[in-house]
Amino acid sequence: MPDNNLTFHSFNGRRRILIVEDEVINQEILRMILQDTYELVTALTGQEALDHVASDHETLSLILLDLNLPDLHGLEVLKRLKADPRFRRIPVIVMTADKEAEVASLTIGAIDFIPKPYPQPKVIHARILRTIELCEDRDIIRWTERDQLTGLYNKEYFYHYAAQFDLYHKDMAMDAMVLNVNHFHMINERYGRKYGDGLLKNIGERVRESVKEAGGIVCRREADTFLVYCPHRTDYSDILEHACVKLSGTGKNESRIRMRMGVYSEVDKMIDVERRFDRAKLATDMVKTNYTSAIAIYDDSLHESEIFAAQLIEDFPAAIREKQFTVCYQPKFNVQGREPVLSSAEALVRWNHPQLGNVSPGVFVPLFEKNGLIQELDHYVWREAAAQVGEWKKAQMSIPVSINISRIDMYDPDLSDHLDNLVHEFGLDHKDLFLEVTESAYTEDSDQIISTVKELREKGFKIEMDDFGAGYSSLNMISTLPIDALKLDMEFVRNAFKERKDTRLLEVVIGLAESLEVPTIAEGVETAEQMFTLKTMGCDVVQGYYFSRPLPAQEFYDFARERSRGVQHELTHSSHRSSRDRYTFDALHDPVTGLYNHSAFDILFYDADKDHIAVLIADVNEYETILEEGRDLADRTIRYIAEVLRQSFRSVDDICRLREDEFVVIMTRVTGSMQSLVFDKVKRVNEALQNPPEDLPATSLSVGVAFSDREHPEGDIFQDADTALNRMKEKESCGCEVF
Repeated sequence: MPDNNLTFHSFNGRRRILIVEDEVINQEILRMILQDTYELVTALTGQEALDHVASDHETLSLILLDLNLPDLHGLEVLKRLKADPRFRRIPVIVMTADKEAEVASLTIGAIDFIPKPYPQPKVIHARILRTIELCEDRDIIRWTERDQLTGLYNKEYFYHYAAQFDLYHKDMAMDAMVLNVNHFHMINERYGRKYGDGLLKNIGERVRESVKEAGGIVCRREADTFLVYCPHRTDYSDILEHACVKLSGTGKNESRIRMRMGVYSEVDKMIDVERRFDRAKLATDMVKTNYTSAIAIYDDSLHESEIFAAQLIEDFPAAIREKQFTVCYQPKFNVQGREPVLSSAEALVRWNHPQLGNVSPGVFVPLFEKNGLIQELDHYVWREAAAQVGEWKKAQMSIPVSINISRIDMYDPDLSDHLDNLVHEFGLDHKDLFLEVTESAYTEDSDQIISTVKELREKGFKIEMDDFGAGYSSLNMISTLPIDALKLDMEFVRNAFKERKDTRLLEVVIGLAESLEVPTIAEGVETAEQMFTLKTMGCDVVQGYYFSRPLPAQEFYDFARERSRGVQHELTHSSHRSSRDRYTFDALHDPVTGLYNHSAFDILFYDADKDHIAVLIADVNEYETILEEGRDLADRTIRYIAEVLRQSFRSVDDICRLREDEFVVIMTRVTGSMQSLVFDKVKRVNEALQNPPEDLPATSLSVGVAFSDREHPEGDIFQDADTALNRMKEKESCGCEVF
């Protein structure tokens, strides 16, 4: 309803009155009395009156209605007017000589009466003026206290009426509810603002209908959020179900909006009304991203978390001032070489609260992101990390460190200058700091974020897209983003390795990054299986508890020094260094040869495409005799055999040492000509083993092979290869037997 319905509507500023009277003489009497003060419209019949109202209802200030009309009785006209939401605001004064009709008229909705024969003109003027002013005042109050889109109470009046209700019903248990439409902005985007407004009006009316009978009141707090205050009940799902209206479309294509509800059941009336709904809102937020449950009840645990959050916010300034926050560094390893190499670290913040002890970053980081304190915390962490990297560089240890850039930071016009100042203050290069920008930041305001990221890259900072796999990036968007690395979301990685392991999507994402020529980083890697599988998929960098927890600065320095010494020693003394020392930290490699071990084979064989591989099993024929001459000689011989196998098979083939004298090769990309090629390879391997370096004894291999396209398999491909090996050994000669 337009705002101007609260003031005069006619062109000359006078209120407009509709006179419904079939007696022409009575019309003329009223016209003579009223025409100098009001603009008058007349109707002789009930239907003519209804037609006038339908076309001019927004400009009418009053209806003078005679009951005895030639077509419709005046009471029927009155019923129709009051039944239509568009017309019911217009006050009606009934004109009748029938005093018995007064009660019926008042019951239906008449405001007042003018008796027939008409009283003195000043009485008629007084009744009309009082009625119009009272109704206009009523409308002003109504539209002051109500949301103009839905007609529901606005927030201020809603809280006031809820408090008034409690005064008169002190012992009645009450519920506070908050209902919210999921992703309502997308409905506006898809269907338009007008459609969205209509949807909100429909939802508001349906919620009001759900609680009206019980005496509940409803408010539209803002946008797509509705508040309900009503006597305690348990059928919350009925309210939510009734509110979930259908979107456009019919039949099978019809869909319903998704809503969520938070309930503060049986409220504590000792706290103010607004806080009751804050608690219900807190419950609503608990199911914001939950697709299996749409209703949450505020309980003691939420209450405790609310108090806990309030304390953290209150204690934040002191925590910054007293440096209760410490920065730890989690190592990141490049795993694409023969052995993992420490390549960088991520700066992670920890809070050691003087009363609460260690507060989880999973608690305080989202809290500070929500209330805006995260920017101050980020600046603190950046400065601590930059200072630490500067100290390490002075100590001749240069390791890049990733720092997290929150979404709110990306909107700071001084971000680039602030980071620049840190680089110069602590004597760093821009490449010493990697900037982790969460994937969701790119999707919120992509143009501004991309512009900021480009500026940072131009200065020399490396950009890692953090939490990839947790957001909603499109493939087209990913291909145009200015990034230097994709960092896989921790939960995305962990979910791929759950009980029903399905790493196909993980492999697709790593392949996507490879096609974009950017490295992938996997965080949250905790097991050898996860690390090894990610490595074989082509993941470049791994971070997680498999290698190390986040370490305080000094512990990280010692950790990095130890690893850097090991890498340097490997580069300069690889021929003299003990293989056992080189591989002790890697649970998937054989410590003597550096080949994959039995655990790695189980993973490789489990993940292999059984329809397109060949398996080769080889036994060392002379191993027992060599072992009798000493462990050192046996180990050197085995290392030589391992090196010959490495040189003989392709880099895509996986070589494992299963037992002391047994090796397995899993050959991929099998083609029809592979069988003769394998025979040639085994022949060359045995020739090399028969002519070893002077300090090693001659050896030979008995080999069994099974191909995935074998015609009559007896077991799985490994069992068939083992069967072929046993046949070869029965011949007591070296060479190759194919199943």
